[in-house]
Amino acid sequence: MSDRIVSLHAPGRDVLPAYVHALEAGWSPNTMRDVAPEQLAAIAVDPDIFLAGLNGRGGKIRLHDGSEVERLPGVTRWIIAIDQPERPFVGSINLRWQEDAAGRPVTALPPHVLGHVGYTILPGHAGRGYASAAVAAVLAEARAIGLPFVKITCDAENAASRRIIEKNGGLFVENFVAPFYGPEERLMYRIDLQS
Repeated sequence: MSDRIVSLHAPGRDVLPAYVHALEAGWSPNTMRDVAPEQLAAIAVDPDIFLAGLNGRGGKIRLHDGSEVERLPGVTRWIIAIDQPERPFVGSINLRWQEDAAGRPVTALPPHVLGHVGYTILPGHAGRGYASAAVAAVLAEARAIGLPFVKITCDAENAASRRIIEKNGGLFVENFVAPFYGPEERLMYRIDLQS
């Protein structure tokens, strides 16, 4: 299957109706908690502010436990399947990082962030290579901003995510438990971005 099966788009009005439809159908772009209701409410109030906030810098975000933390620099991309004639919205991928005092990206992440990359695919589009292709595309963005590597994690029992990460050059680092997110075992991978 070609790696050119997806296109990553900055969130915009052109794809917003499909994004809303996915939220209304029960999909959430956040794998740790269901953010669909709050996102639908924000879109109803002002879609332009919602869209600007997805890639905005600064401000706070709410975590699964209700606490608020500073938003990390990052980008959100909507995944479009370009191998299908109707070019449907099939998911979302995020890249996040911290910066030093001079604004340069650093690889360290705060404890509430499991990895630099997070993604989710709509269930009806899973297993078609879209997540793998999206990860490959977002790694190019990570390289362009200057990250030497990214950390990416998955649940220990998620064989599909392990394959996606490994297909994109992920090297296993360790098994770990993130107490903030519960007792489940997770796997940490590192993907080097240096050429």
